[in-house]
Amino acid sequence: MRIIPFVVPASVILLLASCTRQPAFKPVASVKQLMEGTVHPASEVVFEAVGTVISASGVEEIAPKNDEEWEDVQNNALMLAECGNLFMKGEGTMNKGDWLKMSQALIDAGAIAYKAAAENTSDALS
Repeated sequence: MRIIPFVVPASVILLLASCTRQPAFKPVASVKQLMEGTVHPASEVVFEAVGTVISASGVEEIAPKNDEEWEDVQNNALMLAECGNLFMKGEGTMNKGDWLKMSQALIDAGAIAYKAAAENTSDALS
């Protein structure tokens, strides 16, 4: 018995691929709302998680003290990174040039902060 290979034309593959469309991206919050409600509070948690306070009574190192505090920093760092992704999604005029670079920088910074918090490393987080 002879087997004849079956070849699917590229046009059929493209037609089938176009039938499996993703749902449309539908933003609910404005950029201002995301900045005020998510980015700003999340950045405060990450920025204030570690530091050094020098006073007349000495030097105090600030860092998360337990797994719960480290997890809070991780979660807020993830929010920063994912907001950067959201900022890159829109179809408006903001989705160009420097806006994309700044959005990518937010993603990168959030990912670095997440990794540092996941490893409980104060130095890397600062």
